[in-house]
Amino acid sequence: MQVSIKDKPIQKQAEDQLKINKYADALVHFILNSDTPITIGLQGEWGTGKTSMMNLLREALSERDVATSWVNTWEYSMFRGVKETTPAVMNGLLTTLQESCGENWTIKNETEKKMKKIGRFFGNLVNQVSVNQLGLDIKEAADSTKSDDDSLDRAAIAQIKRDIEEVIDKLILDNRNPYQRVVFFVDDLDRINPSDAVEVLESLKNIFDLNHCIFVLAIDYEVVVKGLESKFGPKTDDNEREFRSFFDKIIQVPFTMPVGSYDIDRFLKQKLSGLGMELSSEHFDQYLQVVKHSVGFNPRSLKRFINSFSLLNTIRKAEIDNDPDNQRDEQRVALMLFSLLGIQITYPSIFRSISINPDYKSWNQAQAAKWNLDMALINEKVALYGENNLVDEEWEKVAWGLCQTDAFLKSRAFSILELLNTLSEFFEDELTDYISEAMEFASMTAVDDHQESKQAWKKVGNKTLFNGLEAKKKAMREWGISEQAIQSYALIWDVLDTEIPSCGGTINFAASATTIKVPKKEKDSVYLYCKNPAKKSPAMRIWVKWGPNTHTDIKEFEKNHNLNFDEEVALNTGGGIVIEIKLLNKIGAAAYQDLMSFIAKKVVEFSKA
Repeated sequence: MQVSIKDKPIQKQAEDQLKINKYADALVHFILNSDTPITIGLQGEWGTGKTSMMNLLREALSERDVATSWVNTWEYSMFRGVKETTPAVMNGLLTTLQESCGENWTIKNETEKKMKKIGRFFGNLVNQVSVNQLGLDIKEAADSTKSDDDSLDRAAIAQIKRDIEEVIDKLILDNRNPYQRVVFFVDDLDRINPSDAVEVLESLKNIFDLNHCIFVLAIDYEVVVKGLESKFGPKTDDNEREFRSFFDKIIQVPFTMPVGSYDIDRFLKQKLSGLGMELSSEHFDQYLQVVKHSVGFNPRSLKRFINSFSLLNTIRKAEIDNDPDNQRDEQRVALMLFSLLGIQITYPSIFRSISINPDYKSWNQAQAAKWNLDMALINEKVALYGENNLVDEEWEKVAWGLCQTDAFLKSRAFSILELLNTLSEFFEDELTDYISEAMEFASMTAVDDHQESKQAWKKVGNKTLFNGLEAKKKAMREWGISEQAIQSYALIWDVLDTEIPSCGGTINFAASATTIKVPKKEKDSVYLYCKNPAKKSPAMRIWVKWGPNTHTDIKEFEKNHNLNFDEEVALNTGGGIVIEIKLLNKIGAAAYQDLMSFIAKKVVEFSKA
């Protein structure tokens, strides 16, 4: 059974779980029958499936009389400055075209000199820019004339455009290959610096606006807006037309990714099933409602959400396996964890409020006062909605008031209320109990340094939470856990108990496990979930991550100590590791203690970074 899903674009139609192939088929038909030159812009925010759509287009077009070229602008921008990226991308368009044609590049002899000239032009231009930045004049760009501002003259640009046009014409007119037109795919423009993206777009328009050529661009309009602010200033109602005019000048056919039409039901069901979760229709409908009212239908956001849920649910189930007294319904706890995680990711301040007072149906005027909400004003504004069953109870008005403090929350206020009501109706009288059960795990991924929520998290849940490390050690002795085991436990937690609070983090000394929570950005996340040592073994099962280098660091430790971890240390796809109890017997007590000290050291170092 898999524990995570890959966050990669689909490569071919057989992988299409969102049923976007009907849109791809229509675009392919348009591309095959449109006049050239023309530029199609696949518009959508990060993660909406632009690259997947382009992969489907390329797959279909490769079976037709079409030559294709694919350029990932983000790869070309790495380790390059603003003025170096564009010529590198321009050169990449032709080199990848030749590579993708393979044996069908039938014009090698006729165009070899031209291709070298074009490549030298763009390559030398990159060098010239780099050199000028360093203040050295190693060589100038080929066929260019330097003016006072070091810019290429128009004649040089016109000549290189004619050279590219000649290469394309020869390819299309050569009857030794099947090609009737060329499609250039330009991906990840929304991942590079916005000003770089704008320069690439302008250069494509000026240099590659050629017969037989069609460009398909993956673009986010907001990225273009940011890149144009240096020209037009911040976008306002008065100058919005200028921004739109630039966009329309570059892109003749805009196509907005149809996120609202994606088959999310099928997508979500398959992803959850892949994680071993076979749900009843009733439970699946609840999962779908959570997605609808939280992270939404952006495929990449949904994949990341499911991966985070899978990690926390795996930890939760491991705790249940060692807790025979737990009587909660397994599927219902998992659903609540999924719901809280969706709220945490999408509405962190609402999650914080729930962590402070999980019984959200008891939120009243007194609670509103603690959060500095004016209930009189809230009642006055809510009255404008007339009869609305989403704001007719006091707790709903408090929740609505919380949403008015932030522009995004304000726009999603009724989605939040829909979600909270859906959970209330499903869990009924056990709502607070299930929130408390799941909150202990949902809080592990919360990025929140709010003092009140830190304190509340230690109080939440129906499990025993010990008041500090020494109280936890005392309890373990009372449970019959050996001193050797407690010493192994202390190798980590004596250090962290001293250092983590100084990093703004908290430690949760629960009955069956000990965890830390350190506020970090998601890509820099740090977590540690440490099960109690077993009575028969001083070893512990540990889930840990200290930032992006966890895998590299643990492999280096293994090598430096001449160890072989094998399956006893698993590298998970989220960048963390899982250490099994059996590792102690495999590597011995001395090496195991060194490893515990190493983990504590790394967690502290990264938490302080």
